[in-house]
Amino acid sequence: MVQIDRMEIDDAGSDPKRLAKAILDQLPDDTVKIPVREIAKAIDIFEIREARLSGLEGALIVPLDKSEGAILINEDRHETRKRYTIAHEIGHYVHPFHRANSPDGFRCRAKDLAVEKAKPNDQHSRMEQQANEFAAELLMPAKSVAEFIRASGDADLANILELAQRHEVSREAAARRYIPRIGDPVAVVFSKAGVIRYARCNEFFPGLSVSRGQPVPQQSVSALSNASIGEVTDCIEVDGFTWLNDAAGVCLFEQTLAQQNGFRMTLLTAELDDADEEWDAPAFYGRR
Repeated sequence: MVQIDRMEIDDAGSDPKRLAKAILDQLPDDTVKIPVREIAKAIDIFEIREARLSGLEGALIVPLDKSEGAILINEDRHETRKRYTIAHEIGHYVHPFHRANSPDGFRCRAKDLAVEKAKPNDQHSRMEQQANEFAAELLMPAKSVAEFIRASGDADLANILELAQRHEVSREAAARRYIPRIGDPVAVVFSKAGVIRYARCNEFFPGLSVSRGQPVPQQSVSALSNASIGEVTDCIEVDGFTWLNDAAGVCLFEQTLAQQNGFRMTLLTAELDDADEEWDAPAFYGRR
């Protein structure tokens, strides 16, 4: 049985990561799959109800003082999505400055659960971003992800799938958590029916030549692969200009995974040739 001291959460302030840590610190050290439903119950969310929702992913029904609450989630979603929605609503619940956006509580749409950057002076957007930041840290603690990456070696789609399974989150959520923490230049591209939905690159990766709404490059592994749904392809070297604005000095490798309903996840790994870096000639000193 999970026991959570709400005073520890109250003392954490308003930073979403610290709020998540205040909960994580009260779980057993060996916890990998975070028990979000049990956590909700332990902090006085007395009910999590599943129902067929139109236009909503979830909702948090709370009084003004947030002394208790109830969560409503879309029953048509996969369990990993339900877990994220619950974590998102808990984020609203524990944040001291979040106030309901409607008389009957917080009503969260799919686009709310995708907010990564708050729009300037948009309080609603900022609350959704903070709830998402909280959910990501609660379900996939940064420390745990970093330890996994150190143990798993080079960037690989198989590692992302394993990370998703370990934490019982979606593959997409796991990829977004994984990419920024890899020390090598990597990017992940999400597409559907051959059209790019969006991409995430870490700070070391060169600039992509493609963007949201454009077709997947015709000569890419993603476009040419006949692998079955669920099968991770080998990591294959491709022409850098297939994906990059500037491929000079770059060896590019591509790996892809076909998913249900036309969705696809593609991992790009770059090896950068540093031979063109400025070379400082050694100083030679003549005889006196």
